[in-house]
Amino acid sequence: MRILASTLLVATLMACETVSNEPIRRGEAPAPAPAPAPLPTTESGNVGGDDELYDILSGLPPTAAGGSQLPNAAKDYLPFIDVAIDPEAADAAYGMKLEDQYTRIRIETLNPKATDISGTASGSYTEKEADRNYRKESRGWFARMLGSKSVTRTLLAEFDISEPDIQATEALFAASFSSSNQEGETWSTDQSLAVYATPWFKVTANTTLTAKMRMQLADQRESSSASANVIGTLTTAANLIAPASSLITYFNSPAMTEASNFLDTSVSTLFGRSITEQSSGSLALKTWADSPILVVYAALPDPRDIRKTKKRETLGGWAVYLDEPIPSMFTSELQTDAGGMFEVPNFSNVSGADILSFKVGDELTVYDYIFSRLDLADRIAALNETGDAGLARIICSRIDRGLSETGFNTWDSAAGVWAAATSDQITTSAQEALLQPDLCPAMARWTMLASLSETY
Repeated sequence: MRILASTLLVATLMACETVSNEPIRRGEAPAPAPAPAPLPTTESGNVGGDDELYDILSGLPPTAAGGSQLPNAAKDYLPFIDVAIDPEAADAAYGMKLEDQYTRIRIETLNPKATDISGTASGSYTEKEADRNYRKESRGWFARMLGSKSVTRTLLAEFDISEPDIQATEALFAASFSSSNQEGETWSTDQSLAVYATPWFKVTANTTLTAKMRMQLADQRESSSASANVIGTLTTAANLIAPASSLITYFNSPAMTEASNFLDTSVSTLFGRSITEQSSGSLALKTWADSPILVVYAALPDPRDIRKTKKRETLGGWAVYLDEPIPSMFTSELQTDAGGMFEVPNFSNVSGADILSFKVGDELTVYDYIFSRLDLADRIAALNETGDAGLARIICSRIDRGLSETGFNTWDSAAGVWAAATSDQITTSAQEALLQPDLCPAMARWTMLASLSETY
């Protein structure tokens, strides 16, 4: 017991000496730790940017444990993907306002080989050595006799948009290799060079975007239906995810979500050894600028062992953009508003039939939606008989609200009200009541647009 007590005492004294260079004398309190220097601020009173923050943190005194400072303590636990997201690209003081306009997500490759189009059969691109080596991935006949093997490497881009509620998943790259005694060896490769991850969608004041980049790796040593060709799964999902309409609406967004979940589940449920890396970020969609909101660089592991990270091969990079916003789905022609400040749609070359035939879902047009889905048949019949202004106001407001809920902005909703008022379902007297400029906000907007083009 005396030996144990002595040992503990010595260990305690040694521990105390490691904390301070000066010994603590009996009856004296330990010296207080020096106060950290105040953080420098900018003229606005805020701490400076990333470079200033790094200098500030690197100048702080060491911790009690003598460990690294915050910048040096950051670890890269994602060896195969690196993602940079710029919140200011879609939420900045400058740029074009996105609210009540349409945009879509576009992905473009940053791989320099993908943009090398100086030639085809005799060009410099085809003269370069290929990055994928089938011979290197191949297995001998004896290895195939011992057992099968299937390796898949997939890079996915997943987008979750709120208001409107949209989910979309795109495969940016997929490579698979299958080897067995019965089927021999097969290779498949699919790479996206440029793709629209979503159709057009309306941006509201509260629209947010969450983007996830995920690398999914799987290595199976036994034959299984789950190790089927990943490329086939991607093709099936691409066919499912393409909506009938060029606009994401209330009626086709569930099908997009279903297709997105199908692709995500199909790639994620591979058996055997698997590795998943994912990086995500969220941002509010407020303004538009011609710069990427997100950039991802990816690398691939050796197909012979997906656990190896030191000899990973660079795959390439992709940039995620928001397309330049447009104010209408019915026309690409623009005109300046009465104040000469903003561009608004010009419907002078658009007929009511064009608007009513626009598809909002599978086998569903604007015409079908207004006259079959809004429960307005009784009110329209009464309006056709009486031409009552009160009924006209109710019908105008209901069509305007219904088209807005479907996914149209204020300009296109107003155009939809005008198209319905001039359709074959409305009598002359009812049409006169519906086209009054001050009837409802939608008709007031349409009157303003019509006066600018001096057509209606």
